[in-house]
Amino acid sequence: MLLVNPPRAGMIACVSKHAFPGLAALALSAISAASPAGAGEASPTPAQQQFAWIASLEGQWQVAETDALRIVFEKTARGHTMVERWETATGLHSMTVYHLDGDRVIATHYCPQGNQPRLASLPGQADRIAFRFLDVTDFDEGESHTFTIDYAARADGSVERTEVYRGAEGLEAPSTLTLSRIADATSDEASGG
Repeated sequence: MLLVNPPRAGMIACVSKHAFPGLAALALSAISAASPAGAGEASPTPAQQQFAWIASLEGQWQVAETDALRIVFEKTARGHTMVERWETATGLHSMTVYHLDGDRVIATHYCPQGNQPRLASLPGQADRIAFRFLDVTDFDEGESHTFTIDYAARADGSVERTEVYRGAEGLEAPSTLTLSRIADATSDEASGG
């Protein structure tokens, strides 16, 4: 487990137990599935590759430190939008919505504090996506807000998610979480597991 700093109040950490193989292959197949068929197609843009990488996260993700949280990525809007939900036994904790916007991916985080920061992806490497703060709506004095979100594929198939909040005192310490895919129950049943 890689946990750079302990989670800040209200944040729950995730750790790897199950590998997520073939992240790059899934991202490329998601690009192909989302593109109209035709000869002479242009190669996917870096933003399209980033969105496809996020789309490849579709499914449920395990949280090792607590049974009280699971993270779910799902497609909506005919595959043009990805939703990341943090769910607890008492309901939805928070949500981040990802979509393409020209040459970048936009992430809008719906925080339990009631604010909604928007972040934009930066050009980067194929196995890493960095989002940086654009603006925030419904921000009240005394609140903090998401300032950065970074995703990185790890060699064992897990995904590292790091975020930094900005509060009244400035930038807070990064919190790094390691996410591991939960095996699909229907696949386990079909294979006799």
